[in-house]
Amino acid sequence: MSRFVALMTSEPFLVRCELHRIRPEVSLDSPDQAVGVGAYEDHTSLIRRYGPGVPRPELWEAPESDAVVLISQTLGVGQALEENMQPFRFRQWLFAHSGHVERADQVRNALMEMVPDYLQRVVRGGTVSEVMFALFLKGLRDIGRMEDPGLEASVAAHALAQTARTIDQVAGEVSGPGKSQLAFVATNGRMLIAAGRGHEHLYYRLLEGEGTCERCGLKAGGKDSEPLVRDHRRRRSVIIATHPVKAQAWMPLADGGALAVDRKLTLSVLAPTDVR
Repeated sequence: MSRFVALMTSEPFLVRCELHRIRPEVSLDSPDQAVGVGAYEDHTSLIRRYGPGVPRPELWEAPESDAVVLISQTLGVGQALEENMQPFRFRQWLFAHSGHVERADQVRNALMEMVPDYLQRVVRGGTVSEVMFALFLKGLRDIGRMEDPGLEASVAAHALAQTARTIDQVAGEVSGPGKSQLAFVATNGRMLIAAGRGHEHLYYRLLEGEGTCERCGLKAGGKDSEPLVRDHRRRRSVIIATHPVKAQAWMPLADGGALAVDRKLTLSVLAPTDVR
């Protein structure tokens, strides 16, 4: 099983502060699991991977990035870290999946047949999750938007929700209905999108700015005349997680729905009925 947390922030240079702020509120870092971190630096996607039991002193110290994806994952027997650890990357896109499908190998084969050759060649590992990513990319390519810098977050979120629906249908044909647990998050550095289907819940939360910061040593009562205090107060972030510590403090995403966050942190929620 895997679990992830992702964020989009208005102040990339404070992303470490936002990760520090959210760290106690999400369940992620288990020493017996591998962990992957995806972020952006100079508009280039970067990934760090840590195997089970490997020290992770920089796990929550992402580069100055608008978007960050962190995921913990149990790797299967014989699965190499470099090829199978999420988040997966293709050009500017980062993608992570949490959840479960019955008869994953058979579902993987069925999904692979739906993916064009040029995207099949991108799949390096043996997980069904990576093929799910390829299917999402195919959906963007089918509408001519995979590498479009003007792609709207709501359009991408709709494509991700459609991908989840397709996977759920294929999994149902392979193993019977009601077996899939799908939670997806993806980003190209200019947006953050998520979609869920089945029994794997997704949650989101808006973090408003505040003048205190344990990481920076900012105490209550700081003045706006201090640049660092002012920057911390104007920061805003949207957080998406599969396993918050206190779910009641978060907003759940409806089963079959999707979430879109653009670069201005405008948040749009797609209802399940909007996904056709």
